[in-house]
Amino acid sequence: MADFLLDLRPPGRRALDPAAGYLRFNPGIAAFSHTAPDFGLVLTQTGRPDLWSPYLDPNGIFVAIAGRPAFDAAEWDQAQSLPDPGGLAAKIAFLRYRQSGLPALESIGGNVAVILHDPSTRTLHLVTDCAGAFPVFHGHTPDGDVFGSHPDVVADAAGENSRLDTISLAEFLLTNTVTPPHTYYERVKAVDHASTVTATFQDQAPPTLSRHRTFDFSLAADPNASEEDLAGALAEALRRAVRRRTLPRLGTTAVALSGGLDSRALLACIEDPERVFAFTCYDQPNPEFRVAQAVAHSLGVRFLPFQRPFEYYGDHAAAGVRISGGMGTFANNHFLGVIDRLHQEGAENLLTGCYCDYLFKALPLNLDRHWLTGRERLGPFRHQFYFSHRSSASPLASAVRDRWEARIPTEFRTQSTPEAVFQVEARRTFPLCYEGDNQQRVVPQRLTGWALPVSDREVLALYRTLPYTLKLDRSIFLKAVLRLTRSSPVARVPDANTGARPGAHPATVCLASSWLRAKRKLRKLRPTLATEGSWPDWHHYVAQSATLKSLWERPNPEAFDLFRQVLGPDAVRPDIRTYAGRDTFLLVALLTLKLWFERRA
Repeated sequence: MADFLLDLRPPGRRALDPAAGYLRFNPGIAAFSHTAPDFGLVLTQTGRPDLWSPYLDPNGIFVAIAGRPAFDAAEWDQAQSLPDPGGLAAKIAFLRYRQSGLPALESIGGNVAVILHDPSTRTLHLVTDCAGAFPVFHGHTPDGDVFGSHPDVVADAAGENSRLDTISLAEFLLTNTVTPPHTYYERVKAVDHASTVTATFQDQAPPTLSRHRTFDFSLAADPNASEEDLAGALAEALRRAVRRRTLPRLGTTAVALSGGLDSRALLACIEDPERVFAFTCYDQPNPEFRVAQAVAHSLGVRFLPFQRPFEYYGDHAAAGVRISGGMGTFANNHFLGVIDRLHQEGAENLLTGCYCDYLFKALPLNLDRHWLTGRERLGPFRHQFYFSHRSSASPLASAVRDRWEARIPTEFRTQSTPEAVFQVEARRTFPLCYEGDNQQRVVPQRLTGWALPVSDREVLALYRTLPYTLKLDRSIFLKAVLRLTRSSPVARVPDANTGARPGAHPATVCLASSWLRAKRKLRKLRPTLATEGSWPDWHHYVAQSATLKSLWERPNPEAFDLFRQVLGPDAVRPDIRTYAGRDTFLLVALLTLKLWFERRA
């Protein structure tokens, strides 16, 4: 399931048809509309209707699923007992609600939003997922409220598309991200992840809204639990999360495979390799490509190499911005160009190892590393932690800094306790749909059956038990991966990020990593598009791309005026080749936002 727009206004005020037109990003997406006196809904669908279409109970309870929930096999089987038309996933949600009420809906795992309307109580419940992987936004109008999964569609429906949030636009230029719950519109905000919005309908007046949280993101570490025990629990939680998302009923699954540990951990959890294939996108065969190929072959999984043409990212930049909403750069639009090929291979589901770095390897923290060994320790708090920040003396930049101050309260910035450090982690990590690389996830979520194992409720519950000390140097995640792979030939395949076999002696890892870094530096002496890793050399690509040059040279006074307000009069330079060095990714951010402005024209 791809997207939705939920309109709580009176029938004559709703904007369902324009939303349906916008959200059909390609001809393979089906749009479904449901109208009732209390609400109207547009739902787009990318998967099989027998699994993912809405369900209307004979007594009038209506259930719709957007995104990819995860259920055990027994629940799928039980849902088949309902003879009425409708998708099995929505039937499972209905059965949960009928048997145990709203809390049972709120316990559904996955990157998903659940919508349930109960006419007997004249209430409608909108449940967001715990991790915030599936985006949900809200716009308020005098006639009622509008909710949806795409911020631009919500803004259009609510009549808010001309009221821009220039602080958010400035923040994107300075950091490549936007602080939740903000969007590019002043009056369109993200709905809290791990929450339920309940609309109570009444005659002759707009419905009243109430909200409550459904998951507690606080540290719940057990001081008596050993790292080995927790690593074992993490391995089993990941195994079950993958198997819920690769049941035979769900069809063929594609796994995006790199040479690192995250995707091989998922692939090692697959129960039946015959129902799965792995793929890798690459520019030229390199060490990362060869390791990924070796991982697939060692696990007996079919491997498909997808070579990117030179203009892969430029050719898909405008569409990626339109599909995603533009709150992440097109440099992370890795999958749009291969989704049709995945469908041609019969893939109904797409699994990626996304966000393991955030949840299990301390990526959201400010870390210091030993100059020789690379060993990690917690460093002083800084607002910059993953993407580089750009400085500016403009008033808009000052407002952006005020927004950063509000995101992490002062009491947590001291990082004086494990609980405080956990809050820094969690507030920087969730909702996942706001993470800086989000085009890599939001685009396939809208176009195909992207299913995210780390959004599983069991995995998130375990995440709450892990103090940051276990995440330094990838410690607990490495132990979990070793448990998942120890009886498999894949255990002997080196990690492309270190050059050493997982679990090798620390001295061996140190030497291999040093040699790997040296080779990468030597390669930079002769720049090419291909690198030693998964992604292209963006400095080379920006300097050489005719497509990016053409996109940049198209005039857009509204965008260029904003860029100068935020960054100064020299921010907009006509020659794309002048954006070199650190300015390479400034150009990527500028062009992403310029393409977003062009969508509005």
